[in-house]
Amino acid sequence: MEISSVSVDVNGKSNNRFPLSLYFKLANQLIKQAKVFRDERNIIDLCTILERYCRLVSKIPQHSSYSTYSVQEKLHHNKVHQELTTELENLKSQLSHGFRTQKDQEVYNERKVENGGAEETKIQSSTINVNCVTQSSPFPVLTFIQSVPEAVQLSHIAASDSGDGQSQSSCQDVHISVRLMEDFLELARDNTNKDLETCGVLGAFLKNGIFYITTLIIPKQETTSSSCQALNEEEIYAVQSEHSLFPLGWIHTHPSQSCFMSSIDLHTQYCYQLMLPEAVAIVMAPTDSTRNYGIFRLSDPGGTTVLKECQERGFHPHKEPSDGSPIYEDCSNVYVNPNLRFEIFDLR
Repeated sequence: MEISSVSVDVNGKSNNRFPLSLYFKLANQLIKQAKVFRDERNIIDLCTILERYCRLVSKIPQHSSYSTYSVQEKLHHNKVHQELTTELENLKSQLSHGFRTQKDQEVYNERKVENGGAEETKIQSSTINVNCVTQSSPFPVLTFIQSVPEAVQLSHIAASDSGDGQSQSSCQDVHISVRLMEDFLELARDNTNKDLETCGVLGAFLKNGIFYITTLIIPKQETTSSSCQALNEEEIYAVQSEHSLFPLGWIHTHPSQSCFMSSIDLHTQYCYQLMLPEAVAIVMAPTDSTRNYGIFRLSDPGGTTVLKECQERGFHPHKEPSDGSPIYEDCSNVYVNPNLRFEIFDLR
């Protein structure tokens, strides 16, 4: 699959290969993600997102197009940057006392009053439970909504189920429904029978530190037996915006090939993964008798560094990561959640 979107290095210098508008789009996405953690009173994850935002915005003025960009956009993010920097400093102060949530801070303050000012040095954080996703929104191109079983039963997609690699443990957990993958394969059947690829975009929402993949968007596309080009991407962004979804990766078929990531696939995944480290690439290979699907990510920093430095396009070989890791690997923090309700938007 090829996409026209580009990527941003949120940890390094502003990359002039990519339009400045993308930096601001990512900044707005991080503000949105920060609000989720703030509403959950999740201090640790909120700090992580605020640090990502502050690091990104500090690099934006280095972009060659910065002087010609919207003054209003720059003033907005300068103001937000100052506010979030102050918030980050306050949150770090709370963390220094061992608080994991704002509720911990409230408990601490109450106990401090009760104890005449004596500090409590250890505050237990609240347990995060798996939440059943039951809400969906009507949409003209809705094709399927999975019914919700009565009980929650999670199945871990281990690396042994989908290869020998090991995914980064630092990423937050991701929940997905196997039925979503099966339904995508069914919608791709006509193309598969013609030896044509099919691609889709995965949308997720974030709650209590877990990404729930609840939406599959199948865009208009041009396909061949070895590539798939998404078209009219503004339609994808419209669905994501309307339903407040995070772009948590993509899914595509290998109709007559084995289950692996091509060089073009790796560049596509690089775009998604630098937006959100948790983003996944799902490959459905119905004719592969040994492995009919895989859920992958680029290794980090090994694979992401290789892709960051690669200037080639089309099918081409990549050098091996200098740290000895594979260039991509299986995800170990993805779970099958049968209680996950999802929507499919077929825009073709």
